[in-house]
Amino acid sequence: MSPFVVMQLRSELPYMSTPRRKVLKALKFISERQSKRMTEEKSKTTNTRNFYDLGSGDGEAVLAAAEAGWTATGIEMNPTLWLISQLRRCWSPADVRQRSRFVLGDMFQQRLDSADAVMIFGVKPLMPRIAAKISTDCEGGACVMSYRFRIPTEGNGNGSTKEDNDRSNGGKLDAEMVYDEEEMRVWQMSTSVPRPAGSESADD
Repeated sequence: MSPFVVMQLRSELPYMSTPRRKVLKALKFISERQSKRMTEEKSKTTNTRNFYDLGSGDGEAVLAAAEAGWTATGIEMNPTLWLISQLRRCWSPADVRQRSRFVLGDMFQQRLDSADAVMIFGVKPLMPRIAAKISTDCEGGACVMSYRFRIPTEGNGNGSTKEDNDRSNGGKLDAEMVYDEEEMRVWQMSTSVPRPAGSESADD
């Protein structure tokens, strides 16, 4: 049995490549929204935006983000998909290679402190754990992208159904849905959520 099949049987995450067009459209929306917020709050703007893909598959979303100017990191536990991602990165233009990287490992062991946007593609039973991970690691204002699946959020008014929240076992994201097009959804975390004190970046 191939390593790809073995790892898919072990993983709770399904494999399905996210269309590049939908990723780029959502990232453009996030960039414009975050720039507007920084201007309104008179925050110091930065030319660097960090994108993380939890369960990055064949690397499509990470390479799309890097192409759009983001510093992009993909985390993938399936060695076959990780290798495919690395090969695709090697064949990409120099600027995309410079802004992208792929980590072979468990997404729950990686830090997301520097993330401006986190993309996830999961299934309902895993969503509460992912929401808890993002809530712990990411600062207020960070955006969470999800293709097809919803994330449990505080209350029932931010895109989650009562069924989603009932299954969350307390792992809910304090966030507002700000984008919902073609099965791609974006939630923005409450700006009242502080950056975790003393945490270190996944790049360290």
